[in-house]
Amino acid sequence: MTKNWKIMPSAPAGFDADLGLSRFQAQLLYNRGIRSAEDAHTFMNPDSDLSHDPGLLPDIIPAVERLSGALDSGEMIGIFGDFDTDGITSTALLVRAFSGLGGRVLPYLPDRVEEGHGLNTDALRRLQESGVTLLVTVDCGSTATDEINFAAELGIDVIVTDHHTIHGAPPSPVALINPKTDRSQYPYTELTGVGIAFKLAQALYKKLGQDLPPDLMELVALGTVADVGPLTGENRYLVKEGIERINASANPGIRALARVSGYEMGTLDANSLSFGLIPRLNAAGRLGHAGNSLDLLTSTDINRATAIASELEIQNRRRQTFTESGVAQADAQIRRQHPTDSPSLIVVGHASWEPGILGLIAGRINDSYYRPAIAVQIGTKVSRASARSIPEFDIISAMETCAPLFTKYGGHARAAGFTIATERMRELVARLREIADIDMKGTQLQPELAIDCDALPSEVEGSNFDFVQGLSPFGESNPTPVFAARGIRVLEARGVGGGKHLKMRLADAEKSWDAIAFRQGYQTRIARTYIDVAYSLEWNTWQGRKTLQMIVSDIKPAGS
Repeated sequence: MTKNWKIMPSAPAGFDADLGLSRFQAQLLYNRGIRSAEDAHTFMNPDSDLSHDPGLLPDIIPAVERLSGALDSGEMIGIFGDFDTDGITSTALLVRAFSGLGGRVLPYLPDRVEEGHGLNTDALRRLQESGVTLLVTVDCGSTATDEINFAAELGIDVIVTDHHTIHGAPPSPVALINPKTDRSQYPYTELTGVGIAFKLAQALYKKLGQDLPPDLMELVALGTVADVGPLTGENRYLVKEGIERINASANPGIRALARVSGYEMGTLDANSLSFGLIPRLNAAGRLGHAGNSLDLLTSTDINRATAIASELEIQNRRRQTFTESGVAQADAQIRRQHPTDSPSLIVVGHASWEPGILGLIAGRINDSYYRPAIAVQIGTKVSRASARSIPEFDIISAMETCAPLFTKYGGHARAAGFTIATERMRELVARLREIADIDMKGTQLQPELAIDCDALPSEVEGSNFDFVQGLSPFGESNPTPVFAARGIRVLEARGVGGGKHLKMRLADAEKSWDAIAFRQGYQTRIARTYIDVAYSLEWNTWQGRKTLQMIVSDIKPAGS
């Protein structure tokens, strides 16, 4: 899919002088919404001043009162999480926080296939049978009215900690701690599930006059990056501080996970978390039960942690194999069913696909074809699906118009999931495609690639690259800077990874550079003599040698 390169608007004249920076450096800050020297200083030096008083969160006082009472009386405190990394780290954080205060704690993570996301009555019964009288939800619960009422019938008080938008009337637990409620006075609304759990722990330790364990911030960084929380404001501080602590972590699980991911302690950044540690934590919940990842993060024994990390590595490799196989099957289906042009909405399916990889398949198809995509595990009677969409199409809004067809559904504009009677799939696909045809009629569907500015790699290296690194951590709302190099010379180009990726040696006016274009092996036909590339720079360490490498986002013929 050809990308539309969008060069960010130039900073106004004099902006660089106002900030006391070079024009290149000032432009990067301007692209990230910085408009003053004060904003620039805060962005480049995020500290605890960005962390707000947890007392501003709704219902935090009754939550802390109920928890401190439970700790005093020795009640069994249940923690209900989720099977993704945000839910796992949230659960691990509260397990460690409550245990550190002498609490009796019982964590519970639902099974992806058997239970799905969120509270359910069977889980509540099991928790009650285990002696739980107080339950804290993490990363879920804001819409679980029926389940919270059922918990009350069982004699379980519920404290909800969540960050999802509330639709309709909220439930009435003992406390509903969510900065997105109408009652919230909290000035920052973008904390993830683990961020909200951290604020609860912060408030509880403050009430009890105890020092909050600083290593909890390691879990906050992992969960926030995993849930693609915007790296602005308080999140930026929490993630930056958390990554620094991760690199010096004594946590046996984190150290073992870094080792099997191929990273050295002290070198980890947000990118390492996103492509190394987090996929392995998620692998447990995708192909088995997320309890393995929770055990890893809460383990105090290095031998046990090493064994679990090895299991997660095996599961992650299986996940990669299943995903690649599923994507290949999906591509074959698309070429067979739509040989000339892609429909407004792509639906692919197979009986053998694991439910845990459906979102990965849908995401890859979404990226490759730039269309809303749905991947379905086709069952005899019931089918499960995950959907990924593009900015031009609100997938959950479209699904809401088809609500009677689903057994269960949920999500947001860009990602959703559902279960449905298999016999109703044809009707659903027809209705969703009809909606997509109408909503996107006349829209040119072409992905945009935001580019910070034109700059050759020889212009970015040195002090400018040091400045780029100072903009980290990179992620949602603070992407890794991308530059355009025009008319750069190709010295070498070859397919690697079975032809999936393109390895190049490129030369600008000053020197030559190693470059890698992931999943762009097909671009060898363009990579001849001179090309235009959109790229970022990053350190590459190989056999003890550290060099700068171009990570190529897109390639075009020179001058196109």
